[in-house]
Amino acid sequence: MTAGVRFELLGPMRAYRGDERLGTGTPQQQAMLAVLLLRSGHGAGLGELIDALWGEEPPHAAVTTLRTYAWRWRKVLAEPGVLVSVGDGYRLVLEKPCLDVQEAEELAARAAVERGAGRREAAAKLLREALGLWQGEPLAALPGPYAERQRSRLEELRLRLLEDRLELDIEAGGEAAAVPDLRLLTSEHPLRERPVALLMRALCRTGRQADALNLFRTARQGLISEIGLEPGPELLSLHQRILSGDQELAGAEDGGRRGAAVALSGGPAPDTAAAVTEGGGGGGGGPEPEPEAPPVPAQTPSAPGDFTGRAALVRRLAEALTPAGDSGPALALISGMGGVGKTALALHTADRVRDLFPDGQLYADLRGTDAHDPCDPGHVLVGFLAALGVTADALPADVEGRAALFRSMTAGRRMLVVLDNARDAVQVRPLLPGPGRCAVLVTSRPRLAGLPARHQADLDVFELPEALELFGRVIGRDRLEAEPETARELVATCGFLPLAVRIVAARLAARPSWTVALLTARLADERRRLNELRVGDLAIAPVFELGYRQLSAEQARAFRVLACLDGPGIGLTSAAAALGADEFHVEEVLESLVDVAMLESPTPGRYRFHDLLRTFGRQCAGAGAGAGAGAGAGVGVDRAELAGALDGLLDHLLATACAAFRHAVPGDPVAAALGPLRARPLSFAGLEPARIWALTESETALALAAQIAACARPGHPAWRGRLRAAIDLLIALSPFHQDTRYGQLAPTGLLLAEAAARHGDRKAEGRARFLCGTIALKDTRLAEAETEARLAVLACREAGDTVVLRQALNDLGLVAQFLRRFDEAIACFDEAIALARELDHRSGEYATTVNAALARVRSGRAHEAVPACEAVLPGLREMDDRHGICYALYVLGLALHATGRYEEAIARYGDCLAVAGPAGIRQRVAHARYRMADTLRAVGRHAEAQEQAEAALSLCRDLGSDRDSGHALVVLGRTLAERGRAEEARSRLLSASALFAKLGLPDVADVEELLAALPA
Repeated sequence: MTAGVRFELLGPMRAYRGDERLGTGTPQQQAMLAVLLLRSGHGAGLGELIDALWGEEPPHAAVTTLRTYAWRWRKVLAEPGVLVSVGDGYRLVLEKPCLDVQEAEELAARAAVERGAGRREAAAKLLREALGLWQGEPLAALPGPYAERQRSRLEELRLRLLEDRLELDIEAGGEAAAVPDLRLLTSEHPLRERPVALLMRALCRTGRQADALNLFRTARQGLISEIGLEPGPELLSLHQRILSGDQELAGAEDGGRRGAAVALSGGPAPDTAAAVTEGGGGGGGGPEPEPEAPPVPAQTPSAPGDFTGRAALVRRLAEALTPAGDSGPALALISGMGGVGKTALALHTADRVRDLFPDGQLYADLRGTDAHDPCDPGHVLVGFLAALGVTADALPADVEGRAALFRSMTAGRRMLVVLDNARDAVQVRPLLPGPGRCAVLVTSRPRLAGLPARHQADLDVFELPEALELFGRVIGRDRLEAEPETARELVATCGFLPLAVRIVAARLAARPSWTVALLTARLADERRRLNELRVGDLAIAPVFELGYRQLSAEQARAFRVLACLDGPGIGLTSAAAALGADEFHVEEVLESLVDVAMLESPTPGRYRFHDLLRTFGRQCAGAGAGAGAGAGAGVGVDRAELAGALDGLLDHLLATACAAFRHAVPGDPVAAALGPLRARPLSFAGLEPARIWALTESETALALAAQIAACARPGHPAWRGRLRAAIDLLIALSPFHQDTRYGQLAPTGLLLAEAAARHGDRKAEGRARFLCGTIALKDTRLAEAETEARLAVLACREAGDTVVLRQALNDLGLVAQFLRRFDEAIACFDEAIALARELDHRSGEYATTVNAALARVRSGRAHEAVPACEAVLPGLREMDDRHGICYALYVLGLALHATGRYEEAIARYGDCLAVAGPAGIRQRVAHARYRMADTLRAVGRHAEAQEQAEAALSLCRDLGSDRDSGHALVVLGRTLAERGRAEEARSRLLSASALFAKLGLPDVADVEELLAALPA
């Protein structure tokens, strides 16, 4: 079992290992695993999975697609024995609890037990915990009939749990707090009778029998008009009890609660009023006039009618704002970048809890993002106190006096205070009400430290389903469904920022003739994107401008410079290199940008921009920040400053990548040929920390290389040097190809090669072509690999770049070997060996010698390969080159097999596994296993052969190696055929043939011969 893996389905599907969020792939890939997760350890056959994902109209490639999804999930889950094959399908073997659905169901069961035992408080707590697991629509955006059925089931479960919790709240005397939730529930589900009954009971217990009767009439009319039925027995009986004045519906403590409420609102409780009248105090003989009721302000603006998503967050905020004692106000905070929807969320939440605060709501926009004129708390208190009935002549002169009066006037009252757009905690503190039953909801861009908040909500951008929901509500469902894929692209271009999504939707709503595709195309140009994101009085740029104005000159420079660097993120050391400053000081600056929501920090020491903020930063850099820039923000980034940032970052990455390269390939002269190195590199204690650095920084390196390729100006010496350094950077990272973002290397390498050709720099072009050829070779794109390797050899010969020429010849030999042009392969290898000796490159000489030995095995000259492999093994062991040792042992095993020395071959494969396994060289483990399986088959040990071949196939699929998977399938197919299992053999061989055909390998012909030999 993969330790610490857990899944969430009660909202968008998410997977975590510890605190690390795992990739879950496409919605359909997610849907496949969701089926297995919800079967609680039971397997599902291919037929069941196909029905679950596609229903009655599956695609022709459904089985292949499912197999691909299973392979991808095994890579994500990272350990064998988690997603296991059962029959023709799959089963998940997971520890419990690992799924939020299971957790919710277990909590619900425990709540039922507690309630049955009379422990209502414990039951209610368990139900709240269960409901807190929902984070939106279950299985959001997952396709297929199974997901749709499960969505309905899980929504029904949530409603039942919510009804149970609200019923317990009412029974415990929390009917007033239950009313808002019940009103929302009945409006969303008007045909559901239990929430109606619960709301009628809650209204009766708060003395609102007339409202309860009116609710019954509305519900009854809805049931009759919608489904033609009268209400059920529970509603009818409850209605009759209210009409007959049943006192039990009011609850035993109702009178006491109502009296307390009157006292808190400024008048005497009923019993006290009677005592004063009868006592005759005052000598008038009649009742004293009732004191005037204090004003009940209702200042909160209306919530957006099309508010979308955030359901779980709204529930958490509502719970945090629910008064729970007299110690102080319930305080909840919402923070996040501009345009993320903080105000909309606050107003929606305030509207939801409005009924909890009968003494009114106060609201103020504190203008915290206005660097020049944020609201003074004293002025805000003038408005609040006036709303509470304080006249101008009774106002204290100073802030402290006004704050004290405000606390006194709100003490013991039930009021909600919404403070929007706060600057900092200092601005907020004087505006906090007195002890009692008040609540305060604050929004701000930075997190407000030092306030006693019950809940801090760090608001992020929308998830895809939420963005599409808002988009569809504004433009209309028909237009959304007409262009669903383009709509996804459009909201992604908006960075899923709620304000941006609302703006593009409003533009389309106002232009019925426009298509979604048209607006998406208009936003594709980054230079005009912010100008396109405006409609009426809504615009993105002014929102960002408010935050930018608050920055100091140093913060603004860092914001602009880093925004000009391509790539989704950057590490602290790289940022310090780009900014040309001390790492500790840069960390302070970047963290301060995170604090004001102008930058994000997804993990400690790494930073990234929201896409639209990066675009804004680049506009500030290019236009001197415009006339609106604050005094501290400074001017833009000139060419020299941007060039300095590129050079600083490039020098740092290249120097450190070369240091990592030396750990990955000790003694390789390529390391000395890269550069020149102008920065002091990071140091690594060994290969593993070097590998981790390469994995972490490869994203930044690739983005920087692509940016340099795009910007390099022919004939400019500085850009010529940057281009060479960028190519060398990617070559230095190439030994870590399995750990870096390998899929991005190919297009970036091609961009660099084309840029070098434009510059007429044959040395740079040769190195870039070598990089492209190596990438294509590792991906088994042989035609492309051969083309690039030949271009690399030609350019390197012309430039006299002997170090890279040797590597390119080695690659060209490998291509020829794969294509079974063995004599050509041996010629390339022999020239590469001669160059390695000339360069005194022992490890390169040994590796290419083994390559040549392999070509000799393939060409029928295995007797020459045996002594060649045996000759290099002592040197490889002396160098402790484990990759080289494994490779030589593997090829030696092949040569021994080809010469009929089977037992010796099995022994050498075993030696290879003994080195490769502990060293973590998984690809060589796979090779040795399927070749050992073939030798075991040859000596009649078929059970062992099948076991090794199946283990090799599983590993090859985990590694994503189609060529090796094909070879493992061939061995497995031959073994099964010799065991008399012809149909299983045919299936494996057909799969191998399809893989080889896809890769353009001549091995297809061999497989066809094996298939032809099988019995019909």
